[in-house]
Amino acid sequence: MTYRRLLTSLAGHSPSPSRLIPPYAQSLPSLAQTPSSSLRPPYTHNVTLNKDISAGRSLKASKKFELILAPKKEKTAGEWEKWRREIISTNEGRRQVEARWREVINSLEKIKDGQIEIPQITYHQLTSNLASPSIADGIKSTGLVVVRDVVSDSDAIGWAKDILLSMGERSGRAVYWHPSLLAARSNPSILSANAQLSSALLASSNVYVTATTITEGLQSSPSIPHSSDPWSTPRSLLSHLTLTPSIPTASTMVSPTILAAEYSSLRPLFRSLKSKISFYSTAGYLDPENWELNDSTSNSSSSSNSQNQSTETDLPHLHGVQIIHPELRPGDMIFHHSSLPILTSQGSGQVFLPLHPVLKNGNEQWASEQRDAFEKGLPPPGEGIQEGLWEVETKGNRSIVGGRAGREAMGYE
Repeated sequence: MTYRRLLTSLAGHSPSPSRLIPPYAQSLPSLAQTPSSSLRPPYTHNVTLNKDISAGRSLKASKKFELILAPKKEKTAGEWEKWRREIISTNEGRRQVEARWREVINSLEKIKDGQIEIPQITYHQLTSNLASPSIADGIKSTGLVVVRDVVSDSDAIGWAKDILLSMGERSGRAVYWHPSLLAARSNPSILSANAQLSSALLASSNVYVTATTITEGLQSSPSIPHSSDPWSTPRSLLSHLTLTPSIPTASTMVSPTILAAEYSSLRPLFRSLKSKISFYSTAGYLDPENWELNDSTSNSSSSSNSQNQSTETDLPHLHGVQIIHPELRPGDMIFHHSSLPILTSQGSGQVFLPLHPVLKNGNEQWASEQRDAFEKGLPPPGEGIQEGLWEVETKGNRSIVGGRAGREAMGYE
């Protein structure tokens, strides 16, 4: 993601007037006021200095950097790899995951080339719609929902511009605690939508909100499969606020069924016995009998990051299920299962702000670490910042988080 390109894509939208007013004024005097014999230029130029600067000259640096050291990591397998090893280590585990794999593939085959609609609800009708069990169940089964007009498009675009300009001032470095980001994370409508969908899909409205930076486009984040309910997987719900319009050449592909999320999570466990070129038609290649549990990666060091590998594995059984996602406009939010395959075309130019809900129960330590990063002006946990010097942002505190709901989302109340 390059902030310059994204700023250029917003050129057609009126910027905030305050950013275009220079900090000075010019006035041209009349000839009567300016004698022709004077060597002074025929204008006055008054510069208003910042109060801190006019008080005196200082050699103090305007930016502060802090050395970030990478945390010491023990050579242990990730959660996904631990789960995989557990599954294949017992006959019962293997039978269960093989049976579920076949069930998912057969169920996907039945809905191929059918009409699957993505639920779309306007924000002011969200409460009444979620009160209907059939609508809530429909969202669970499709794995995603679009909530329209959560905030005004002017607010969303304004936040995007402010954040991108701030990144430009930091030589393209990400920002996490900019006032516009704090405003979005404490916006009552956004937090209400997060809480309502969390209640409907995760059975709890008591959630924190993740503090991260903007992204270009959307993508999935495959998680550990759950044996009975995909929504019971930790951090299974992702939410994004659309900040900028899409461009005509961009598109987002999605497979709108919770079966696709299960398939995406299970896919790295299996491999085909024969390749595609061994069959006259794709049906033979996709047949469940052509797929087996993959044991070959159990002792491979290259498999230590299997969760990341799952995002790179092809998903052949989803052909015929994928559709083009409806256009998302500034101010809309999209909520989807973390494992649901969703991908925006490269260089889409559309900016999103992740605002993922995290259940409060059991995640108090994570919330404490996020608050600590906020108060130090450093990147929040889990952002994968490389070791080295980091330009510290303005240090935060409880008082600058707007509203009680915003403070609760950060864990201050």
